[in-house]
Amino acid sequence: MTYAMMTPRLMTPLKLGLSLLLFLAPFALASDRPWREIRSPHFRVITDGSENDARNVARAFEQMRAMFSAQFPTFRVDSPASLLILAPEDESSTKKLVPAFWQHPGPKPAGVYFHGWEKQYALIRLDAIGSDKTNPDTFAVVYHEYVHSLLHMNFRWLPTWLDEGLAEYYAYTRFEGNKIYIGAPPRNAGRLMLLRNRTILPLPKFLEQRGSFTRDETDTQAYYAQCWALTHFLTMAPSLQGGKLRKFFNLLQQGVPQQKAFQDTFGDMSQVQKDFDIYLHQLAFSAGVIPAPNRIDEKSFSARALTVPETEAELGSFYLTTHQWKLAQEVSETAAKEDPKSAIAHENLAFVALQHGKDDEATREFSRALELDDHLYRSLFARTMLSSLPHGTSHEEREAYRSALMKVLDGNPLFAPVFVELAKSVAAEGDLPRALALARTAEKLEPSRAGYHLLTGQILLRMGQTADAAAHAAYVADRWEGPDHDEALELLARVPPAQRPPDAPSDSPAPDVLTTEGIVKSVVCNDRGSEITIDRSGQPLTFTVKGVSGGFSDTLWVGEDHFSLCYHITGLRAVFRYKAGADKATVGQLLSWGIRDDLPPVSNPPSDTQHPN
Repeated sequence: MTYAMMTPRLMTPLKLGLSLLLFLAPFALASDRPWREIRSPHFRVITDGSENDARNVARAFEQMRAMFSAQFPTFRVDSPASLLILAPEDESSTKKLVPAFWQHPGPKPAGVYFHGWEKQYALIRLDAIGSDKTNPDTFAVVYHEYVHSLLHMNFRWLPTWLDEGLAEYYAYTRFEGNKIYIGAPPRNAGRLMLLRNRTILPLPKFLEQRGSFTRDETDTQAYYAQCWALTHFLTMAPSLQGGKLRKFFNLLQQGVPQQKAFQDTFGDMSQVQKDFDIYLHQLAFSAGVIPAPNRIDEKSFSARALTVPETEAELGSFYLTTHQWKLAQEVSETAAKEDPKSAIAHENLAFVALQHGKDDEATREFSRALELDDHLYRSLFARTMLSSLPHGTSHEEREAYRSALMKVLDGNPLFAPVFVELAKSVAAEGDLPRALALARTAEKLEPSRAGYHLLTGQILLRMGQTADAAAHAAYVADRWEGPDHDEALELLARVPPAQRPPDAPSDSPAPDVLTTEGIVKSVVCNDRGSEITIDRSGQPLTFTVKGVSGGFSDTLWVGEDHFSLCYHITGLRAVFRYKAGADKATVGQLLSWGIRDDLPPVSNPPSDTQHPN
């Protein structure tokens, strides 16, 4: 399940960990002149600044990708969500792209990484990283966030300290001649001195800490420093080498609880704590040295000037991913007017219309985009989902639906939502083994989406494999928080108690907290928020959602990039938690909400002579 908000990752020397929506500010297009595009073998950079600096950014990404590919041959290093690197030339240009960061005091970002579901963006300020080309830590902000994306492609779950620790550990990788130095400490020793001069969190507490940020910058620095230091210790300390960290990874992925996996791998926790304390106070930290892969020559990267409409369309896509809907519409309309054959501009306008519930307009724009470029798989997927095909109940209608979905994979064979929809479709016809295989494919493609594991669990439960279903549910409930946790507990509650893991979590809300659910019948959005009316056992019940945290199933087709509480949720199951009001006329204080995308029931299975795709 995904929270209904955009959470950009800040890349600053003092990482703030802010979670905010990029609210619209009255800024014009980030540049009145066209940008340039630089293409390396695996990345694309667009910039309004120095071409040479943009080439250096592309080289930095290529170096890190090559290093991971060489060191971890089984790693996937290319994401199903395409990555575009924006390289604005200075603070003024960056401010026009992400104005919200200038609405708050404190350090301004050297870069921001946006982990959209369908597109990813790395925004790198050229003036921030290019001011000192002799500094080996110049690209630390780039490497840190790129490592996060690699980790999330390859592991279904990592504890926060290890997720951040590995990103920090590799952030300061240095490429010098024919050697790569991994695990070198940052040149700015302030964080490490901070650790040495204050009491660090004890390991048992530190390992289980799920949130890494506070409003105190010193605490945030200390947390990141301890993440780096513990990862460095577990990797570089002589007594802990020999693949122990890899063993720890494997145990985590197998579902072994973190504390047990840690002690089974590294030994008694108290002894590890003593050794770590000594390690922190050594005079110097060593780095691993490995041969560099073949030299990457940034001068060989192709470059071209974009047209103004191309620039506007590209930036319009960025504004879409960052939920700056008005800017996305304005620049995309301009791009489409200046170049009516701009497929990207029409796709942008389609997604803007989708966000505002204008489905007929969205369908027309998606169709226009596909007429101009039939490789736009996102347009094809969205148009398919807006059509009548997903609602067909006969075998022939479902076959037509699956055929349309398969065409989406021609554009991107790694697009996980297609496999989710295929799994739900064949499950509705009773072909559960095929549904399970498709759900597991989606899990493999996007292992960090909790809801994909729960989809597999739902199918396993329907197949009668209750213990396996419970294991999937317990895994998510133990490791994710908020709506993901709640949805996992729902699945776990459907498993007979005897089939649940002995230490499985259970739902235990406070005595004054009530839970209710029902099918969404209508939604009205206004200044007061989203008024959602559900059918609860034949009785309507309305909740107003505004400023209350919640989320939705990862399997919902609109996904994180396009979800809105105002549209496309009727017919789905909604779950609300609230405190009862003083009288029966009010529902009381809403605490949380969740929109569920349940596995469809079996209806009209094919005959023995028919075989669903």
